[in-house]
Amino acid sequence: MGRFFKSWMILSMVFVMLLIVGLEIASAQKYFDFSGKVVTIYRGTLSVKNNKEETMTFAVGRRTIYDPARLPAVGERVEVKYFLRRGANVGYQVKILPPPPPPPAKKK
Repeated sequence: MGRFFKSWMILSMVFVMLLIVGLEIASAQKYFDFSGKVVTIYRGTLSVKNNKEETMTFAVGRRTIYDPARLPAVGERVEVKYFLRRGANVGYQVKILPPPPPPPAKKK
């Protein structure tokens, strides 16, 4: 009985330590924002170009949240929240923004 109890305690302590280390690693992930116009959307990738002519490609999939719940069309303005995983940009939320308001009309 004593041997079983010691083995069980050691196993549970190792499990708790691994759980704590895993939570620290998961909480250390950094998230970023990028907004611009959609250039392409094809087979799990979304390319967005911002006002500075920088283009970024994001991996999107079944876990990506779209707001509103639809895929963006080419030319629509979007804001992508993403994180880095194994050197790739993974988009976890894509918010479709309304088109910019038209410029005010000039008075004569």
